[in-house]
Amino acid sequence: MIKTLFMIHCSLFTASLFADVYLLKDGGKIEGELLNPNEVPRKTYRIKTADGAEITIPAVQIDRHRKSEREALREYNAFAPFEENTIENHLRIADWCSKNQLPDLSKQHLKQILELDRDNKDARRMLGYVKQEDGSWTTTDDIRSSRGLLKHEGRWKTQQQIDVESKFARQKKKELEWEKRIGTMSKNDLSAITDPAAAVPLWKALTNASNPDGRILLIRALGNITTPAALHSVARWALNPKENEEVRQTCYEVILKYPEAKQAIIGFYATYLNPNTDPATLNLAARGIAELDGKSAVPQLIDVLITYYTKQTTVGSDTPSVVQGNSGGLGMSAGTKTVKQTFTSQNRDVLNALIRLTGNNFQFNQDTWRNWLIQSQKTASFNARRSEL
Repeated sequence: MIKTLFMIHCSLFTASLFADVYLLKDGGKIEGELLNPNEVPRKTYRIKTADGAEITIPAVQIDRHRKSEREALREYNAFAPFEENTIENHLRIADWCSKNQLPDLSKQHLKQILELDRDNKDARRMLGYVKQEDGSWTTTDDIRSSRGLLKHEGRWKTQQQIDVESKFARQKKKELEWEKRIGTMSKNDLSAITDPAAAVPLWKALTNASNPDGRILLIRALGNITTPAALHSVARWALNPKENEEVRQTCYEVILKYPEAKQAIIGFYATYLNPNTDPATLNLAARGIAELDGKSAVPQLIDVLITYYTKQTTVGSDTPSVVQGNSGGLGMSAGTKTVKQTFTSQNRDVLNALIRLTGNNFQFNQDTWRNWLIQSQKTASFNARRSEL
């Protein structure tokens, strides 16, 4: 007598209400119930869509038919329960189930194989088992778990990763809440913000604010948060070359309210004191250093008192001109070309910062500034030694 496969729990056979998906060759797709499933050979697809409409599509226009769970289960029920209860049949059906998005049924057939052959390598591998040195089987999930990993949102992670991701998710949620609120807040409400989660939404609002008075309110609100990130945003805004002086001065006033943050922001501005920085930003960085009394940056300011930068420029003329050729004849020449040119920038705000920080004015003479710096350092070293005596 032929033994048929064991009957898997009937609840797994319950038809899903998910519609079939038909991918069209022109890139579109249609979802719905196939009304002529038994048409052989297939010439058309008669489909009932979710809104009750019935459409007929020639088969040649269908690129691919992605079966719904309902259709896959219908096909499964038509053949699987009547197959002989062998390892080969269970493997074949498990593979079919896997390819047709029926993972639970696939797993059931693989487990049935293990009842017939406890050490079947194919079934063990497909179920995620690995064989250990002592001959016992364990799952990769058990191995990961023994190493302290936890399954979180479908992936194995350390507790530290989960904590960081959860904290980040909470932060993003708070930021989204602040984004919705900030645009409708009054002046008094803005000045009362102290939640660090509001820093990024305030920065976004600042970048979109067209009114200088509104930008001043947002900058002061960032300052009230007091976190390094919020104050860094204020310092960064002061480097905006398109900003007006009143708003820029507000940035400096906010930063000066927090002396403990001043040195870090001076260091931030000093990173722009290099020949690769465009002159506008470089001069604004020097301005910020002067406003914050950043005497520690004097050597770097001297180095960028004069900088050189290259710029692509167009030379020539679109107006035709008469030229004499090698043979003595006359001809017409016209055209332009793009060339790289080197320009010198005497950085006025850098000089103003040096004057303000040192009390000296050697104009743009870098050699004189450097000699003064060497002498002042020697004097400071001598005075330090004398104080130790």
